[in-house]
Amino acid sequence: MKRILLFLTALGLINTSDLLAQNTEKPSRWEIGVDALSLIDQNELPPYSLFGRFLLNPEGKKQIHLRTRIGFERFNLLDSSFWFGSIGLDYRITSFFASLGIQKEIMAFPKGALYVGGDIGFSRAEDVKEWTDAGTTGREGFENFTETKWRLSGILGYTHQLGRNFAISLESSLQGTNTKQNWDKDYINFVVIGPEPEIVNEQKSIETWNTKVQPFYQLLLTYRF
Repeated sequence: MKRILLFLTALGLINTSDLLAQNTEKPSRWEIGVDALSLIDQNELPPYSLFGRFLLNPEGKKQIHLRTRIGFERFNLLDSSFWFGSIGLDYRITSFFASLGIQKEIMAFPKGALYVGGDIGFSRAEDVKEWTDAGTTGREGFENFTETKWRLSGILGYTHQLGRNFAISLESSLQGTNTKQNWDKDYINFVVIGPEPEIVNEQKSIETWNTKVQPFYQLLLTYRF
């Protein structure tokens, strides 16, 4: 009889511990991933970037996440005849993007959730060309282009869980942007046929404001842990 009581007691403790483990299991708070749309050049964000989300209220009924994204791209071409007749060209393209935002669930499903949120983002791109040792058949000097952009995005998204740790999220956005573009050209073009080479010296700046709806803002493939 004692053995039976001990067995039932042990079985009860095991079941109780399993229930406690299930009740105390917390949702994954970190989430990192990439944007598939950027990888196939289907939006304006840098292709090489990392997206992250952090769950702020693991005990809440409707989850609230802090979200961020950082991206960078660089291209460099040295000593190439990229332009007809040019010699000694140094061509560089760099771009940087960072955003920070928040999102909140508005409707939860067994395997997914609908959410709204907002991001504020900053990006800067630079396109630099420098020509040296042109002689009489190329260019000497430089041509610089820079663009800085502030972006405010309202977001509507849906995330769907793929297994235990993976998820896919599709987002649309309403965006407002402020863009500043600057051109600075100072070079001598010896290629031009004529008595004298062409001298280009120009500086120009443009600032624009724009709003638009972007149905496919991000397609995120993420890993939760």
